[in-house]
Amino acid sequence: MEIIEDKTKVSIAYVLKELSGRILEEVPPSYPFVYIHGYNNIIPGLESALLGRRLGEKFSVKIPSRLGYGEYRKDLVMQVPKDELRDVGELWLGMELEMFQDNDIREFQLPETADEFCDDLNLNDDEECDGIYVVKEIYKDTVLVDGNHPFAGKDLIFEVEVVSIESPSFTELESGFPDEDYDDYGDDNYDNSFDGDYDQNEDRRWR
Repeated sequence: MEIIEDKTKVSIAYVLKELSGRILEEVPPSYPFVYIHGYNNIIPGLESALLGRRLGEKFSVKIPSRLGYGEYRKDLVMQVPKDELRDVGELWLGMELEMFQDNDIREFQLPETADEFCDDLNLNDDEECDGIYVVKEIYKDTVLVDGNHPFAGKDLIFEVEVVSIESPSFTELESGFPDEDYDDYGDDNYDNSFDGDYDQNEDRRWR
């Protein structure tokens, strides 16, 4: 296939930068990011820019925060009493916690799988506060957590190369994800720890 259309399986290499030129992420052609186009599994500004691009094409696109990872929301930054986190166990900076809130009851726990992390990030819904929170600071009696995506509030530049365009399989069309990713995330025994040999998409699907 030569052109990116909806329901095509696309592999891209890219360099993600802030407007200042500082590199935030770099994905080489040898380990491309793979996704199914038209399923809203990548940020809307990038998916829109990729539509109609040709195999081997290289381009640069500026994406405002509203079409990327959303505006930075101060309401997603909160001080949590350590008593609320006693069931979590050891705490460290950068730790990811999943928060559930029902009326006045709030609960934190560790995400069980990588797809749970992807699905529950606070990206676009201004009313939603449940989701993944990252530990930013640890104090004597409280912990500062942030539910914003690390790139929230940033206008970004993607320098992209279209590495391959393929017809997806039936299961890929059903799930909206490449088979190799879907199989890993659906495995109850899936371990997200780094072992020196992993699919590059595992750490990028939520982005």
